[in-house]
Amino acid sequence: MSMASCRIVIQARLSSSRLPAKALLPLKGMPVAVLCALRAANRGGEVVVATSTDPSDDVLAGKFSEYSIRVVRGPLNDVLERFALATSDLAASDLVVRLTADNVVPDGEFIDRLVQEFRSAKVDYLGTHAPVDGLPYGLSAEVFTARILREAAASARTGEEREHVTPWIRRHGTCRFVSSAMLLLEKRHGHLRCTIDSLEDYVQLAKLFNELNADLAKIGWRELIEALARASKAPDSRIPIRVNKSGQSWGVLSLGTAQIGMPYGAANKTGQPSRDEAMRIIHVAIDHGITFIDTARAYGAAESRVGAALNSGYRGRATVITKLDTLATLADEATEADAARAVDASVFRSCRELGVQHLDVLMLHRWTHRRQFREKVWERLLELREEGVIGTLGTSVSSPPEAIDALGDRNVGHIQLPYNPLDWRWNSGLFLEAREKRMDVSIHARSVYLQGILVSDASTWPKGSADPGEWIGRLDQAVGKLKRKSRADLCMAYAIGAPWVTTVLVGAETEQQLRDNLSLALRPPLEPDERTYIQALMGRAPELLLNPAMWPA
Repeated sequence: MSMASCRIVIQARLSSSRLPAKALLPLKGMPVAVLCALRAANRGGEVVVATSTDPSDDVLAGKFSEYSIRVVRGPLNDVLERFALATSDLAASDLVVRLTADNVVPDGEFIDRLVQEFRSAKVDYLGTHAPVDGLPYGLSAEVFTARILREAAASARTGEEREHVTPWIRRHGTCRFVSSAMLLLEKRHGHLRCTIDSLEDYVQLAKLFNELNADLAKIGWRELIEALARASKAPDSRIPIRVNKSGQSWGVLSLGTAQIGMPYGAANKTGQPSRDEAMRIIHVAIDHGITFIDTARAYGAAESRVGAALNSGYRGRATVITKLDTLATLADEATEADAARAVDASVFRSCRELGVQHLDVLMLHRWTHRRQFREKVWERLLELREEGVIGTLGTSVSSPPEAIDALGDRNVGHIQLPYNPLDWRWNSGLFLEAREKRMDVSIHARSVYLQGILVSDASTWPKGSADPGEWIGRLDQAVGKLKRKSRADLCMAYAIGAPWVTTVLVGAETEQQLRDNLSLALRPPLEPDERTYIQALMGRAPELLLNPAMWPA
């Protein structure tokens, strides 16, 4: 294919936070970033590397010059501007292919295939979307016109839009994502990982490339994937994923860490796992496709254990959601300054325990904190978000009225709420209407087993809240009628089948318990008519039963 009207732009820098100077690490004697550029150009495509004017990238620019690879330099933290500079001479209709220097698997044939699909699709943007497209994580490329790139450069305002180049384009342009069929993939490889984001990633790829008896710049991308599959120990089963209209994807299951940080749950018979067991639980969860890890300041040692687990080669592979301190030490008459200091202290502790400088998602532990202390708590969180300390704000809620109120706040992007087959409260029209208006909000359903009592015998149920035999009988009747494996299968399928739920949050005291939940997530969710049957069968359970905060000690 002629590449005359197409330019491949590779972003590269040495100041990576997770693996500094990774662009210069050798793969069989060749710097990673150089190998990326040579592979991208192995079918004659025009390649330009967009690095920064920061002195830290002088060595990198010099290394590209040694290989006669063209370099354009621009702002360190404004990658979008770098792309605009690297394509300033193109016509508006010309195409730009975006690659990153830690992405060494794509080659000229892979890029040609995407460009050909882009031209036939007549869209503004075409991109890979692992694991939906069947590609390994890290094998990625994006194609878009120079015209819409310039529109993005002129209009994008947020740090995310400037750093990651294409978010503005995906929000405002006509977009399409590649599929395994378009790529002619015979097998799906979403369980594999071929990026270089951590030292462990690099060691794995270096070992793979050292064992290949071929010209690394010319070996085909399919052959590399097959070699990666043969060498990988990654599990080949992963939980299903969901994709929203803007192309964001997530696993249908998320990991809660209350049990990891402290003894938690009415049906918990094993207690808190050891630190090593906790780390194994987190690693197994991520390896099987879990993309959200939920924790909190109030969950004992959970944040520190999550931070330690992610530092073991898993940093960046899952979004961490944490919750603000419960603020129980703040008196009702506390001043606004007191409230702001309490927020800062909680955020600082979370960052320290998680080992980060930026919190992906921070939620209020209770929605009542939104207006407490003359709204100073929420005001301070908004300030920290503007400063880049927090990515997305959200809240945990306990009832539909709280959820409806939270959905009415445009600054709320994430909500966690309780949901299970007995909890009829969320079937109300008012809540579902509010949710329909805010499909941009990520909603995580917790308490799918109601602290484990729904899958346990009557002895674990709270005294005086309801007749356990009645509700266990109804659940078992539904299991038989709908041909589910167990009550746990029924509860999981009910929650995953809710069209308004983003992902289902489950905790685990043991690795086996996690694996059991992962297996359940692979089973078909309930169909709409099956969910309607459940709701009619269960009727209205007493609210005393649905809210663990109201249970007797």
